[in-house]
Amino acid sequence: MTDERFAKDFAAIDGLIRSHGRFLLLGHVDPDGDCIGSMLSLASFLRARGKQVACFAPGGMAEIYLELPLAGLFMREDELGAFEPDIVFALDSPTTARTAGPAIGGAGVPVVNIDHHPTNELYGDINVVDERASATAIVVYRFLAEVAPERITPEMADYLYLGVLMDTGGFRFQNTNAEALSMAARFVELGARPYELAHEFIYAKKLSTLRLLARSLESIEVHSGGRVAAMHVSREMIERAGGAMSDTEGFVDYAASIDDVELAALFREIEEREIRVSLRSRNNHDVASLAEKFGGGGHRNAAGLTIHEDLATAESRIVAALEAMLAAGKGSKS
Repeated sequence: MTDERFAKDFAAIDGLIRSHGRFLLLGHVDPDGDCIGSMLSLASFLRARGKQVACFAPGGMAEIYLELPLAGLFMREDELGAFEPDIVFALDSPTTARTAGPAIGGAGVPVVNIDHHPTNELYGDINVVDERASATAIVVYRFLAEVAPERITPEMADYLYLGVLMDTGGFRFQNTNAEALSMAARFVELGARPYELAHEFIYAKKLSTLRLLARSLESIEVHSGGRVAAMHVSREMIERAGGAMSDTEGFVDYAASIDDVELAALFREIEEREIRVSLRSRNNHDVASLAEKFGGGGHRNAAGLTIHEDLATAESRIVAALEAMLAAGKGSKS
């Protein structure tokens, strides 16, 4: 497989890998399956070439990802300073604000930025960003297939498949295009396990997660004649359900699945005045443009941001912004 658009960048990245030994892989806050799959597929590749590798992403990683074979490579924030990399890779991270900003470009360390978000700030020394790709894992695969196709192992194929599986919502979202499906098939050919991955990361749920989901579903409110939906997860809900905030991945999709809803938001109370917001658009409304106004980013149909208000105020502000977007006709129902 070749990718002429990024051929020079891939060659430059390969040169950096060949000439250096210590690599720090960074992901975005609350890493999802694409972020983690992209990081660990590249980490596996680097380790197979005798490199030292560490991974870091701010926020909590969902418990389901902790059982992945290389999950132990993820460091805590207080461990970051002890690892001095030669090269930093930022994966699936459109802005430095939503990843380990201080670790990017420190002390003249080259940064390789690999992503598929249209809001990417192109902050790397090398930027390989393709917003047409359904997942960052696809961009990572293009690099691996270009420089060392014979080194792609079944474990790496699992990580890559996981990235596409999760960022397309199990091949349900609007970004499920021909390339996403053909790449999924290619990863299966390389040894990925589609049934096992779908069961573990989409179907199977802990009892505490379902109890937390039940409480969150009770919080759903609709606005603008049922075209905007909002739900939340508070710290009190977490405590009562016996779950964890990292277990809420995918909750926003329940709000987005309501009939007639075009815009949906999930509000998660991380701290008293730190609310992380996940946004979804079922049609053509560009929620990434809204997220950017609050220092976040993402895709037209899926984006995220952090707002430093109490839960009620954050919900009121963002819902008002979503209603204004709807009224302004930024995108239309299709």
